[in-house]
Parts: sequence; C-alpha cells; structure tokens
Amino acid sequence: MVTRMPLLCLAAFASQAVFALDLQDAWSIMQMQGPTYRAAVHERDAGLENRALGRAGLLPQLNASASKSRVDGTQEQDNLLGNSVENDLDYDSQNLNLQLRQPLFNRQRMAEYRQGKHRADYSAAVFDAKTQNVAVRLASRYFDVLLTRETIDLANAKLKAFEQQVSASQRRFDLGDGTVTDVDQATARRDLAMAELIEAQDNLVVALRLLQEMLGEEPRHVATLREDFPTPTLQPSSLQAWLNQAQANNPSLRARTYSHSAAEEEVNRAESGHWPTLDLVLGYTDSESDSISTIDQQNRYASAGVEFNMPLYSGGAVSARVRQAIASRDQADEELKATREEVFSATTREFRGVQSGQARIRALQRAVESSERAQDSAKKGFLAGSSTNVDILNAEEQVFLARRDLLEAKLRYLLARLQLAAAVGLLGDDDISTANTYLGPELVLRF
Repeated sequence: MVTRMPLLCLAAFASQAVFALDLQDAWSIMQMQGPTYRAAVHERDAGLENRALGRAGLLPQLNASASKSRVDGTQEQDNLLGNSVENDLDYDSQNLNLQLRQPLFNRQRMAEYRQGKHRADYSAAVFDAKTQNVAVRLASRYFDVLLTRETIDLANAKLKAFEQQVSASQRRFDLGDGTVTDVDQATARRDLAMAELIEAQDNLVVALRLLQEMLGEEPRHVATLREDFPTPTLQPSSLQAWLNQAQANNPSLRARTYSHSAAEEEVNRAESGHWPTLDLVLGYTDSESDSISTIDQQNRYASAGVEFNMPLYSGGAVSARVRQAIASRDQADEELKATREEVFSATTREFRGVQSGQARIRALQRAVESSERAQDSAKKGFLAGSSTNVDILNAEEQVFLARRDLLEAKLRYLLARLQLAAAVGLLGDDDISTANTYLGPELVLRF
C-alpha cells in the first residue's frame, strides 16, 4: 500500500479535535503512531537487510591483526664446544598482518546471495500483507464503533417508544378501556429495551477501546454513514477475473512463493558442502622480533596467491543437511499450495459477500419501509378495534430491528469490499478513500 506523507498524517491528527474522525483520518493516524503498523514497518526494514547480507559473502573480506609484547628472560643454548651459553632477552616484539580474501568460486556463497534476495522480497511481501490486513482490521473496528453508537440511538428511541406504550396502556387501564395484560406486555417490552440499551452502551466502550488499541488514542468524534448509499456493480464482474488478480497480486501468496524459492536455494547451499572453493588471497606482514630466533630482526613482505579447499568427509553432516533442506523445501511447496487455496477461498467468499450485500441492502431498505407502514397500520387498526396492543408492540419492535439490520448490512457491505480488495492484494489508499465517501456528518461519542 502507498504510505501517506508524515505531514499529511500530522495534519489529520491535529484536525481531529475540531472535525469528526473519518476512516481516512484514522488510517493516517494509525500509520503515524499505531503500534501494530509501526511494528510491521520495523519488521520489514529488518528483513530487507537480508539482501545486503547475502551479497556480503561475494565481496572482498579484509582483516587486520596486530600484536605487541614485551619479552624479558634468559636464553640457554649450547655452542660448538658443547658448553652452555646464556643470553639475556630484553626486547619488544610487534606484529602487523593484513589479509584480503576474495572468493573466486564458492557455490555456497552464491546460494546465500540468492537466498538473501528472496528473503528480502519475502519481508516486503509480508509487510504488504500485514498492511492490508491491518487496514481491514482498522475499518472493521471503526465500523463497530459506528454500529454500536447507532445501536444506542436506536435503543434509546425504542425505549422511549415503549415507555409511551406503557403510559398509554396504563391510561387506558385507568379509564377502563384497557387490560392489565396490555400494561404488563408493554412494561415487559420496555424493560427488555432498557436491557438492550445497557448492553449497547457496554459494547460501545469495548469497541472504542479496540479502536484505541490501533490508533494509540481514544476518538471522541467519528463520522456517521450518509443517507444515500449507492451499491455499484463490481468491476470486473466475474469471479474468475478476481481469482486471476489474486493469483498475480496477493501478498501472502507472493510471500509463500519467495519462501519456497529461499528453501530451494537452501538445498543448493547444503549440496555445496561437497563442492570445492577457490579464493584469491592477498596479504601483507610487518613484524619486528616476532620470535626468539629472530631477535632484533625486521620482516616486511607481501604475498599473493589462490587458495583451494576441497572437502572430503565430514562425518555425513553434509548429506544430512541436504536431506533436511529437501524436506524443508517440500514443506514450503505444500504450504504454498495451501495458501493458494486459502486465498482463492477468501476471494470467492468476499466476492459473494459483496454481491449478496448489495441484494441484502435493497431488501432491508424495502423491509424498513414496509415495517414502518405496518407500524402505522397497527396503530390505526388499534383505534379501529381490529388490532391489539401486542400488534403495536410487535410492529414497533420490527421497525427497530429492520433499521439496525439495514445499518449493519451497509457496514458489512463496505467491509466486504475492502476485504475483497485485500484478498486480491490490491487494497490501497484509493479503496480507503472510496469507503470514506460513504461517511458523512459528525457523531459525538457520548454515553
């Protein structure tokens, strides 16, 4: 995904105190200070260094060593006459060595170099997958806040309506037109509505805390859904086209592919244990009295040559490492196949979720309208004597259920579109921006 500039993130963060926090602002703030996202950034940066680590094995290695010591003692040796002669030793000894080693042929280092590239690409793909997943999680938690807050408003309206029914039933009972059953039924519905309101308030506290977990702070103002809610047809419209995009772009699938390639190179690296190596070695030595036999002598010399190493036998360790690497490669191959099937299943599920979401929203919009008409009919029928108090209570209950179901269906539709984009690996700022256009006026998160 494309990361916004820090200045834009800061501007969105600073404006939160005045304007409602919409989904796009929440995404910018999370990129700037969200611990989950920032941890993924650092993980990616660490993984990208595998490219340099793999390349380092093919570059020259320069090492230097130096030593300085003080020698104080006695040397005894026989002369030509067989007599023992003692010499006092009192001198400084110092030594300086420089060595440059450049691999000329090393099959193992070449495999490590290719492994480094695959591992760096794997880290980038994992970061891409985590970024898209965290964007979906953020949208899900943001929508949960909207749903729970709107549920509180619906619960308050429902409670108020049932309280009115309790008062009306009590008045009719006092006047002799109603029954105690009507009063009890209305009271029971009111008490249930109060319990639902308490539950909705608790859900809002939890939803806000989960959103704060990702943002690093608790929002007090969020943007609600707009009244107009278009559901355009998916483009492309065929499932196979989306599956093809998932095959080409899904970051989790790409990460598994790079992991399989790295496992293949591990087999090559293990097999290289049977192969010889050839290095160019350049050296320089500067020493003074570096041993008892060279007291007060100085040596300065340079050397150049090639070093050939041929492994002969290592107790079977190389063959064991090869078998181990082959097993790991086969495991990576099966994991790649499993991930591909999971990605295809997720793409199919989200594709169907968007399509069924469109139909469900249209059906619930009609259900809200018909429920409101049924409510009006129940009230008129009660006045005409053809409906009972229970019919009114049921009609009012149905209206609130239909309204909440419609709100939930709209939020699920928006989330399904984001999940579909993430399933095919194409979720970006433009998708967040598109979902953000469905959000409108400010909603104060009061309790």
